[in-house]
Amino acid sequence: MRRTVVTGVDIDPGLRALRTELMVPGDFSPAVEAEAVRAAGSWTREGRVDATDLALVTLDPAGAQDLDQAFLLERLGDGFRLHYAIADVAAFVGPGSAIDTEAHQRGETLYLPDGRVPLHPPVLSESGASLLPKQERPAVLWRIDVDSVGDPQAVAVRRAIVRSTEQLDYESLQRGRGTAYQLLE
Repeated sequence: MRRTVVTGVDIDPGLRALRTELMVPGDFSPAVEAEAVRAAGSWTREGRVDATDLALVTLDPAGAQDLDQAFLLERLGDGFRLHYAIADVAAFVGPGSAIDTEAHQRGETLYLPDGRVPLHPPVLSESGASLLPKQERPAVLWRIDVDSVGDPQAVAVRRAIVRSTEQLDYESLQRGRGTAYQLLE
């Protein structure tokens, strides 16, 4: 892959104008930020299965902190079992709350040349709800069994408590580093 790096060019004014023209959201309001701080430590274990024994890993760009997905792939006979966890933001954000209202207006996290615009305040997306290694977090957890050609054989989903074991990045995994790669060898 060939990469080109442009230096010495100030593109910020143009991007700022484009953000304004496209009505890209800016900072979160103080009310949303305050609610997010309160919510960050508010989830409960009630109604969740303990799945902290699963050696889940995250896979994101190097340095990412908004880790919203984790997985574990295991051999199962001549097929595989995939455990796939996604951060359960609903454990922190109530319907109709200031955070929920803001998230509906934003719609998604935007990744732009000059940075990203998060869906949720960083105190949640990069901390309280993030599937950071060695931290127990609420998640929605799928277990999908597939046969040797990848056809689904069984699927289960549940609310769980998970703890990722490792934060992988794309380049390291591509070079064959990390537990996820070793599992498939």
